[in-house]
Amino acid sequence: MLTFHGPWRITVLTRNSDFEQRAVVRGPYGTRVLPGRPGATLAVDEESWTLSLEYLPWDRRWRPNVRVIPGPLLERDGVLGQLLTSSDQDFPGKPLDYPNFVLRLDRVPAHAPVPSPAATRLPAATQTLRTSSDTARVTPLRPAATPPGRQAPGQGWPPAGEGRW
Repeated sequence: MLTFHGPWRITVLTRNSDFEQRAVVRGPYGTRVLPGRPGATLAVDEESWTLSLEYLPWDRRWRPNVRVIPGPLLERDGVLGQLLTSSDQDFPGKPLDYPNFVLRLDRVPAHAPVPSPAATRLPAATQTLRTSSDTARVTPLRPAATPPGRQAPGQGWPPAGEGRW
C-alpha cells in the first residue's frame, strides 16, 4: 500500500494477466475503485490517501498484488509523474519483475492564483475633450418650453407662501 498527498490523476496503462486487476484508493472521504482497463482514469484530490493494487483470482476474492514497484518521480511537460508496475502473484518460471498491471500517476498542478483587480495594472482611461474659446459657436441656453397641460415652475401647487408638503 502506497501513501500519496494532494491531487493526483491515476491512469491504467496496461494489464497483462488472466486475472482482473484494480486500483483501490482509500482516503478520509471513502474508498474508490479504478477498474483495471487500459485507459481508465481516476482523479483523486485529498490531503492524504492510500493506493493498493489488487487482483481477482479463481476463488473470486480480491487479493493484494504480491509486488508493487514505484518508479522514479519524473517531470514531463511540467507535470510530475510516476509509473507503478505490479505483479499479481508468483509462480514457477514467471520472472519476478513481470509487470501484470501498470499505472501512471500524474500530480495535478495547483491552479495559478487569480490576480485581484487591485493588483492588475491597467492603463489610465483617456478621454478627448474639445476645448475652444471661440464664442461665435456658443449657443446660449434658453429656458425650456413648458409642455402643454403642465404648469411652469413657480406656478401651481402648492400656492406660494403655504410651504411644501
